[in-house]
Formats: sequence, structure tokens, C-alpha cells
Amino acid sequence: MERGGGTVSGKHADSVYYRVLDDALSLSEKIEQMGRKRFDELTGRQIMFLAMISSFDEKPSLGDMARKARCSHQNAKTVLGALHKKGFLDFKLDADDQRVLRIHLTKKGRVVGLRALEELDRLVSRIGENVDREAAEAFADVIAELSEVFGGTFSLMGDGQEEQAAL
Repeated sequence: MERGGGTVSGKHADSVYYRVLDDALSLSEKIEQMGRKRFDELTGRQIMFLAMISSFDEKPSLGDMARKARCSHQNAKTVLGALHKKGFLDFKLDADDQRVLRIHLTKKGRVVGLRALEELDRLVSRIGENVDREAAEAFADVIAELSEVFGGTFSLMGDGQEEQAAL
């Protein structure tokens, strides 16, 4: 299978590790573009957050979202803040613990969140129909290893926000 069209060239073109990174970035960009075509005013990350919020049985907190999205609280807060500004969700204090903000989808947020979940289900089904299970498992293993290399985040310098904060 010939691969080409990526951004890696010159002495790095033959490196499988550069190709993995280049292909992962390219795949991420394609997913982002697919999302933007279906949900014009939202980024791929915002679409995924709406889908994730819709998947909870109870109203999630900021911490719940950060854990589910595998990102920092600050990153989750930024994405959720943008969704709030666009009218997709509201924040309300938890009835039992006033220190906790719960995320409540607006009607607009519920409609788009459920649509995003449906789109995600179709995409995953399409992947399952077209990608060998063993290849998908190997890919998932590589992504998990890359995540560990980058300290749980995908900082290009290899240092996660948590490590930066500790310095």
C-alpha cells in the first residue's frame, strides 16, 4: 500500500515514527473537517464534547467532562465556555454540593448532541466495516503509547500541562 501526500519529506520520509505522527495528525485534521461540514459553527472538539455530555445519564460536572475527554480542567472549561457562549449549554450549581457546577444542555445543545452521537455511531460502524479488528487494536495500542510518551497530552514538546505546572 503506497502512502503519500503527507507533510514528512527529506531524511524523515523513511521514518515509520515520523509517518505515525504525520498520519495521526492528518487523521485528526480529516475528522475535524468532517465535523465542520456537518456542524458548521462548531469545532470537532466542541462536537465531541456535546456528544459526550449527551452520553451521560446524569448532568456531568466540569471534572466529569475533563476525565471523559482526557484533558485538563482548563481545556474542558475553555471548550465548555465556548459552547456556553454559542447557546448550547448552561452551568448550574449542584443541588447537593454548591461547589460543583453541573452542565445542562439547552434545547439546541440536546438536538446537536444527540445528532453528534448518531454521527459518531455511524462513523464507528463505518470504521468497523472497513478496518480489520486486529489493525484497529494495534492502532489503539500505538495511540495509547503515544499518549504516554506525551505525558497524557499531545504537547509537541512532550511535556504535559500537569508537568509544566509542577515546575
